[in-house]
Amino acid sequence: MLELFINKIKDEYVKRALQNVREFFNDQPVLKGNFKFFEITIGAAVSNMKYPHNLGFIPKDVIQLSVTGAGSLTWNQASFDMNYLDITTTGACVVRAFIGTYKDKQL
Repeated sequence: MLELFINKIKDEYVKRALQNVREFFNDQPVLKGNFKFFEITIGAAVSNMKYPHNLGFIPKDVIQLSVTGAGSLTWNQASFDMNYLDITTTGACVVRAFIGTYKDKQL
């Protein structure tokens, strides 16, 4: 959540503009939670490769942005743990993704 010290602003126009900015950013899915960007290069086909994530929790969500290279990739999310992601590929590839856990106040 984006925190701004709006209550300290005297100018009502500036205050409302910053409230709009805060509402916009707080409605963005990637910002509703704790996500980290990863770019992972894998040189060959692998099965259940453990990749350290350093998030401090077990990630529940993967927002995959792209996979390039000859291989395809599978996220073995049921095998994610406090320290590692679990990945299987059919060949060499590079994957880019946001990984973390989505949070919404209604959940």
